[in-house]
Amino acid sequence: MVRRCCLIVIFLFAVSFSWAFAQERDLSASKTASDKATQEKSVTAPANQEITQLQEIIVTTTPLPNPVTPVTTRYATQHNVVSQEQIKEQHGLDFQSALRNVPGVMFQSKNLMGSQTSHSLYIRGRGASHPSSDFAILYDDVPRFGALFGQVLGDGMALPTIGSIEIFKSPQPSEFGSGYASVSVKPKYLKDEGREAVLDLSGGSFNTFAQSLSAGIKKGAYDVYMSQSWASTDGHVRHSRAQQQSYYANAGYDLTPNWSVRVLANYVESQTLAPMPETSPAINSAVRWPMAERFDTATFLSTVSLNHRYEKVEGYLKAYVNDTDFDLLQELNNGVRYGNGTGGLWSRQHIRLYGLRMKERLSLWEGGEIVAGIDADLSDMRNTQRTYSGLAAPGINGGLAERVWEFPQTTILSPYVAVSQLFGRMEGFHITPSASYRYMHHNRFQSESSWQAGLVTGYAHTHLNVNYARGLNYPSPIILMNMVLASNPAINPDALWETIKPETVDHYEIGLTHTWPRKASLGATAFYDKGKNRYQAYMFGPIPISFNDPIGEYEIRGLELTGTFFPLKTLECFAGATFMAAKAKGSDGLERKDMPYTPGFQFQAGVHWSFLEHFKLRVDMQYLKDVYSATSMRTGNFNFALLNDNNKLEDFALVNGRLGYTFDYKPLHISDSEVYVAVNNIFNRHYEYAKGYSMPGITAFAGLTLRFM
Repeated sequence: MVRRCCLIVIFLFAVSFSWAFAQERDLSASKTASDKATQEKSVTAPANQEITQLQEIIVTTTPLPNPVTPVTTRYATQHNVVSQEQIKEQHGLDFQSALRNVPGVMFQSKNLMGSQTSHSLYIRGRGASHPSSDFAILYDDVPRFGALFGQVLGDGMALPTIGSIEIFKSPQPSEFGSGYASVSVKPKYLKDEGREAVLDLSGGSFNTFAQSLSAGIKKGAYDVYMSQSWASTDGHVRHSRAQQQSYYANAGYDLTPNWSVRVLANYVESQTLAPMPETSPAINSAVRWPMAERFDTATFLSTVSLNHRYEKVEGYLKAYVNDTDFDLLQELNNGVRYGNGTGGLWSRQHIRLYGLRMKERLSLWEGGEIVAGIDADLSDMRNTQRTYSGLAAPGINGGLAERVWEFPQTTILSPYVAVSQLFGRMEGFHITPSASYRYMHHNRFQSESSWQAGLVTGYAHTHLNVNYARGLNYPSPIILMNMVLASNPAINPDALWETIKPETVDHYEIGLTHTWPRKASLGATAFYDKGKNRYQAYMFGPIPISFNDPIGEYEIRGLELTGTFFPLKTLECFAGATFMAAKAKGSDGLERKDMPYTPGFQFQAGVHWSFLEHFKLRVDMQYLKDVYSATSMRTGNFNFALLNDNNKLEDFALVNGRLGYTFDYKPLHISDSEVYVAVNNIFNRHYEYAKGYSMPGITAFAGLTLRFM
């Protein structure tokens, strides 16, 4: 099966490259003839003939999409987009907060900024499992996340390096492989001819400070963009400080008018402290786990891309490597600091992700499109755990001062293809059927397939999309953690790897949208997810009889409503509401009607107003109702946690605002610069994302952005 899929994709690549080279040859011949004709004309042209060069004029007919309004694709799927302008205007302090206005998306934090281990991002009720990698987190179209335990590791993403973020809230085989959803970060670089240097400074509550210095130039065949940033805060409670520094470079060179090469490198180092909870229940009667920890992340990512773009063919070949060290340090237990000779654990996850990715998009006939690609993703992982004191820690560390887990290399070879055909015209009646298929060949676990079928139809500005997709979620090697322990070589996991299947989900979706150009848009999307084959991790205790749940399942039903309205040319209002209902059944046969971090109702809204020529005001709000704080642990059994009032978070609404004044100063070549103030949690509302961890009240910030052109 994998051979056939690869051969099909390779054949499509061969067709694409042949087409591209043929286009290159035709263009070269055309250019030679054109140059010859120009020379002949120059000989006969009058000496006093004036040559007029027309200046390029770019006309923007529609405003930038906001995070609420989804983008419907020709494959009957939807995704949301957060642009760099919106990230800045939201005045988010970290990666997760940049997603706060996307319907169906929420995040968990215990800090003013930063991120923690385990789960921290949730998309339509998914993401609360541990260990797990429910989402595909991509940066420049390649994996970048805590691949061992499945953490998002948002503190390894620096906001000044982000050009935009695309959020896919359902399985989409032509966009990503393993995972129920995906967050794809598009890196920043200059796309238009010119140069700029940008200095951004801001500061505010709890000694929070952020600084970034970026500069770029695009001239002729080359472009270079570089950025350095630093952000830090003391935190709103004891032991909640955080900091992040980033260094980033992105350079491109046009080999020909249609071929280019691009190199990206980014190093991010961060530290986040998790505070003690306001209430500190014991985890079990025998061991009281430390409740205050520190998380250190150091991650380096580099990609090299060979790109081409023609009228009918475009694509890329990309190589990447991502090295990440993630340290978890237990620091406090009931206010007593570890590291003074007794107690406390330190662990380091070393993760190396590397591989090749190819993708091609072909429009060889009118109305038709083929997307084909191959992802070859490899991973090497190691986990080391020690006590601070160098002494054994019975009950916590298995009676050892140090434990080392050497995980085997994993490889996923994933060819995919998608086909769609437009019948009719987008200005009138139109219909676009589509289908896609992806095969995932795993060198350790069972290989499986995912697929998608969709239909988009409508008339002019009204679109109806219907979509079905089968998604897969593969475990990481952590699932057999206790079998790769270096101090316990007697256990051999080789016979078990291939018995473990990925989780599967059947996703159904139907959406209806209508747009009044430059005036308003309305949309409604209903979705239904049914999942099975939930996998279990062997991290401690007896070896499971089965690693996949033979009878358990879960269902999530939802409805998203979105709207955008422009009462004035300079005033945009947007809103999105998400209703969800979930039920889950484990191997015990008991059915539960709630799942962690699956809000019964979620609402996001905001306004963006430009007034008095130089002023910009943005106000947004988020409302969450019926949210339960818990972790769906994959150890011990296949049963879902019983959620009750002890797990339920208080319903809350947050309102945030930002007022900016833009200005130019030609003598210093300053253009499109801004001074601004931002206030979060304007009404000083008490709220929590995790039970027992109160988030900050009202916070205020001020900043200055200077752009030199």
